Amino acid sequence: MPVGTLLWVVLAAIAASIALSYKLKVNLGIPALIFAYIIGCFILKMRVKEIVALWPTSTVFLLMTITMFFSFAVFNGTLPKVANKILYASRNNIWALPFLLLLVGVIIGGMGAPPPAVNAILAVICFTIAIPAGMSPMLMAIVVVYGGASGTFFPWAVQGSIAKGIMGGFVGDLADGYTWKIFLAWLMFTVICFAIVYIATRGHKLKKIDIEKPEPFDKIQKKNLIIIIIVAILIIIPPLFKIMLPKSAFIAFLASTLDVQMLAVIGVFVCTVMKLGDEKQAIVKGVPWSTILMLGGVCTLMGVATSAGVTDYIAQWIGSSIPVTLIVPVFTILAAFLSLFSGALTVVFPMLSAMAMPIAVAAGIAPAALFIGIIIGGSATAISPFSTGGATMIANCPDQSLHVKLFNVCLLAAGMGAVISL
Repeated sequence: MPVGTLLWVVLAAIAASIALSYKLKVNLGIPALIFAYIIGCFILKMRVKEIVALWPTSTVFLLMTITMFFSFAVFNGTLPKVANKILYASRNNIWALPFLLLLVGVIIGGMGAPPPAVNAILAVICFTIAIPAGMSPMLMAIVVVYGGASGTFFPWAVQGSIAKGIMGGFVGDLADGYTWKIFLAWLMFTVICFAIVYIATRGHKLKKIDIEKPEPFDKIQKKNLIIIIIVAILIIIPPLFKIMLPKSAFIAFLASTLDVQMLAVIGVFVCTVMKLGDEKQAIVKGVPWSTILMLGGVCTLMGVATSAGVTDYIAQWIGSSIPVTLIVPVFTILAAFLSLFSGALTVVFPMLSAMAMPIAVAAGIAPAALFIGIIIGGSATAISPFSTGGATMIANCPDQSLHVKLFNVCLLAAGMGAVISL
């Protein structure tokens, strides 16, 4: 089958997978895997083992270990208590409440909580504290979704790990530096959106509210915090020393071996032995198996397409048809549009990143620019009520009368985010 025809087959498979997922309420990864099997075996004559080998093992392992480790802190109340203590500090400076909520999102996400957990924690806080204080739904949406995502883009956190794992398959060791650039780009994007909405909605004119003083950390939570801090130090410090001492073989060895995924496994073991939580709960409920299946299915389908030369074909067409200066904006808008209806990091990024590297090579542009454009564009519209971020926030709203208003606000914010991401 000609590559051009195969391209339309793959696009049809992607569209059909998304349609079946929404219509039948099944995980997107399942129809994606089925189409990978049909296209791979019956059209490309691949063996089943070759298709299974395209499953993103390293990325899935990374996501599994990190979420398993940090789920102890979620379930034993450590992370929610960190949030409450930060908020209590703002009780006499109510104008600073939106800033502190944003900081809470960065801290909790940076401590390893997955985006849905951060969104849920922030949403509950906003609906119980921020809304009574007069915070606008638009500003709340920015804080909950964009602020909640900021910390998760750290290289050791959930979304940063996913991005690093996917990019690592294309650019190798350069993925570390690219991940830091993505984090900084997203943080800058969030600050810009937050500043615009904060000023426009008069976020400094909130009403003073009463916040009960949080209880002190109990013994379990203190131990969990210490373990998280130790793991964070072991992750962060060696790479910093590597920058200062680039010729030190010992520092280079530490930076390469003190990896977040294996440290997370050790952390799970320590938390289990110290009885800081239920290991089975951490495995069953803490690990986002649905997200893993979705990510794995889409990556496998795109892996089949890549094996058939489809991504190279698209790269050559874009490289010859679209001006170089428009390639990054085009991919940013495309990612933003696709993310209106699906997960940015679990669906859109693996789908488009398979094309990013060959397009960057063909067009002579930096791969990092394309990767950043795809992630920022895709994550910008994750605030859509049809996507994970917006849907999570609306689902946590206890007042049914606010649902329609929040729905419209999230759509408007998604449009604003798409424009600013350019």
